[in-house]
Amino acid sequence: MNNIKGRANIGISIFLFFIAIILIFFSLKRQSEIEERNRDLPQQISQQVSEQVSQEVAKKVEEIISKPSDFPDFDSLKRLKSLKVIEGFESWTPNAKVESQKTKEVIIVERGQLLKGYLYMKISLDGKALTKWESVYVKINNSGGHLFRKESLPLPSSEKTEILYALDDIPYLSSLPYSEQRVPFRADWFQFFRENSEIEFLAFVSSLRPAVIEEATLYYGCLNKSDCLLSIKKTKS
Repeated sequence: MNNIKGRANIGISIFLFFIAIILIFFSLKRQSEIEERNRDLPQQISQQVSEQVSQEVAKKVEEIISKPSDFPDFDSLKRLKSLKVIEGFESWTPNAKVESQKTKEVIIVERGQLLKGYLYMKISLDGKALTKWESVYVKINNSGGHLFRKESLPLPSSEKTEILYALDDIPYLSSLPYSEQRVPFRADWFQFFRENSEIEFLAFVSSLRPAVIEEATLYYGCLNKSDCLLSIKKTKS
């Protein structure tokens, strides 16, 4: 009887031993899996962050591409032909006098028909924008006057005075004083740009101190993609 009880106790002990071994095995396996997941966690987090950043960047790029331009006319200039009429010209009106021989150019429509056109100008005084006391005076074929800067087409911000107009809608004041509280007249310069025509371009800055017309450029497109061309008439020496 004692032998049977002894063998039974041994059997129970062996069974409990195996149970203990199995529990230890599964405990160690579980711990190993947790440690492995913890080792992979930084990589997983990094991968998730990278994917989120990529998605955000792609979203922003798509928004930028699909967003309408704030400066549609200005942005279109790079797709047009151009003629620089004035560059780096010091201009002012001491004693309210203008040296006309220094302010005039003659533009020739050598060939073709124009579909559209713009006048872009950049002007500075002491390297900065003009104040309300100065004005930019431009006439084409004796049409125009002091350009009304307030109604320039939209342009990116600049430290200097930059203005842009469609040639068929030029706002101007016919006399001084220049004030953006006044109501401008309007001129259609585009009508002058006919094939084989010559156009007189006059420009200066009404200022008591030397200002600079850094640039006055005509941008234009051709009708039906024809080979239209503008040029400056050469003066006889």
